[in-house]
Amino acid sequence: MIWKDFKTADSLEKELLNSIETNIRISLKENNEALILLSGGSTPLSLYKKFKEIKKIDWSKIKFGLVDERWVNNSSKDSNFYNISEALGGQIIEKSTFIPLVYDELNEKKNISQAKKANIEFLGKKTIVILGMGTDGHTASLFPDNSKTEIAISQLTPNILDNIAPVSPKNRITHNLKSIFNSKKVILYIKGQEKKNVLEKSKIDLLPISYVINTLSTQVETFWTK
Repeated sequence: MIWKDFKTADSLEKELLNSIETNIRISLKENNEALILLSGGSTPLSLYKKFKEIKKIDWSKIKFGLVDERWVNNSSKDSNFYNISEALGGQIIEKSTFIPLVYDELNEKKNISQAKKANIEFLGKKTIVILGMGTDGHTASLFPDNSKTEIAISQLTPNILDNIAPVSPKNRITHNLKSIFNSKKVILYIKGQEKKNVLEKSKIDLLPISYVINTLSTQVETFWTK
């Protein structure tokens, strides 16, 4: 894991945006497209709002997906799809492709099946995955002390599956660890001393985030600010 700390969120997001832009441009040159998985939560939304500052990118060649989602309507304010769409703005959303994880609000099993079909490309090699972390050490919708999380961590092939959160909305959809690591770059963006302490704790106590910061299978960069 590469650790980078910053005095302010603005300076962090400026450097992170430059890194994302560089990786997008490399992917466009090599593959004529870029596949980016985005995490929800409040921390990265200000970063996503800055994506419009990336100039001379053909957004029609960019495909966005979600690392995880709440099993709610895509127009709900609890929805990562809704909040991230708002942050990216119409200029990007209208040109790029943004694929949700919710298709059937009534049948969770059917929804997972549809989500896998719609997100099949995101189970393959991705350009960038942006992760956050909760103060309990969860990342994506991989929560500690949870049997479904154990499955998501131990699976040997990339997958999308359901999980249960300790807070409402409880029903979640998430990429498993194998899928998250199937990326050229994984970025962990966190704020605050409390979360820095959790990362330190995760070096001793086994938490979902422990697998991210200790992985050798892909490049992980952690961006942190107070």
